[in-house]
Amino acid sequence: MNKGFSLVELLVVVAIIGVLAGVGIVGYDRYVENAKQKVFEQNVQTITRAIDFEYTVISNSLSSALDEVDGSGNKTGNKISSDSTCEEFVRATKEHFAHFKNPWFPTKRMVTINSKGHSNQKKGMVQVICNRSGNLLSGWNCKVEQSLFYILAMNEDYVVGSTHSDTLEGGKATSGGVVNSRWYYRGLTKPPVAHRNANHLPYITQSIAQTQYCSDGSFIRSSAIEIESNVNY
Repeated sequence: MNKGFSLVELLVVVAIIGVLAGVGIVGYDRYVENAKQKVFEQNVQTITRAIDFEYTVISNSLSSALDEVDGSGNKTGNKISSDSTCEEFVRATKEHFAHFKNPWFPTKRMVTINSKGHSNQKKGMVQVICNRSGNLLSGWNCKVEQSLFYILAMNEDYVVGSTHSDTLEGGKATSGGVVNSRWYYRGLTKPPVAHRNANHLPYITQSIAQTQYCSDGSFIRSSAIEIESNVNY
């Protein structure tokens, strides 16, 4: 006589299928997360390389590919040049990479130029700002050739108590052995040692910055820049 499966056997099979499905979902989620991280890293490298290239172009009085964008976010009709300010340059960078979307929130842009601190940034954001003397509002009115650009890439949300490392080229924040953010310094990254406010950093003293690096005297931007609605989530 042919016998069917017992209830116990069916329950065992269902349990095995459930375990396999759970493992598959976890594996798929991990694959998707890794793919998003790779896209994010590739975009960050593209942005930093573009800033390097444009800075070199401007420093050698060649034609930039970036459209100049003023403090109100409007294109001026000119290309970025040696007469452009740091703020016009970073705003131009933001608009040039408007098609770069946050991999975790694809309706939002990646690039932001807000002047808020590290802990205010969120996963998938890339903050590109002027930061000549370490003050987040410093150097926005300096000319591009004398500017220092700070590029902060948020791999994860900021973790309070993270360990920070910092050099002339950049640094990272880690927590529990995991890197939650990296930052890169671009532009004029190696001023004379006598000008620096710390030997291992590219920042310079405010007094020297105002007299030698931002000759019009308007070194400190008068108002903060909020996180843009097309970036924030």
